Amino acid sequence: MVLRLMACGVFLFVQSLIAQFGSMRDSIIHYKNNIEPSFTGSLDGRYSYILGKSVDIYGLRIGADYKKFAIYGGMYFTGFQSKYQEKRFSYFYLSGIGEYRWIHNYRWQLNQTAQLGVGMANLEFKDSHGETTYSDHIIIPVEIGANATYRIWKFLGISGGVGARISVIPGSYFSAPYYTAGLAFFPDALSDWF
Repeated sequence: MVLRLMACGVFLFVQSLIAQFGSMRDSIIHYKNNIEPSFTGSLDGRYSYILGKSVDIYGLRIGADYKKFAIYGGMYFTGFQSKYQEKRFSYFYLSGIGEYRWIHNYRWQLNQTAQLGVGMANLEFKDSHGETTYSDHIIIPVEIGANATYRIWKFLGISGGVGARISVIPGSYFSAPYYTAGLAFFPDALSDWF
């Protein structure tokens, strides 16, 4: 009896997942065919820990927005690191980004993103004797994440999210979880003044 109930529960859960992804596919097709895209761009930043060291990643993304989903091209790089640190990482990559908005209204946005990139990693390690080892790697990061934004005021909101990044090519030390937190600005609200 317990096994039958568990099997029914798993079946219903799987069916609800299939329905959700079918809904996502249908809404993407609808927006792609019936709504003119608008040009969009934004700054993008992530905080991550790689080999126990805090690494900030900054980016710029530009693309087309269909309200319910968006497609971007992005350029990402790591923040400045002191030359006196034992481990230094320098990453630069270009990405294709797809974003689906589960919730998109005046106050709230809940976005899910998928990203695939290609770039270079420059790694520098100092051993206990002070010897430095340099290494260059090609990286192919795959990222999946979710982000929520709440509009506090017409022009200003708060935003936060979590995700995971996996580097397809090993040895680049780029696979890690990441998080985002900060302020969100809504420049489209400025159009009401003009």
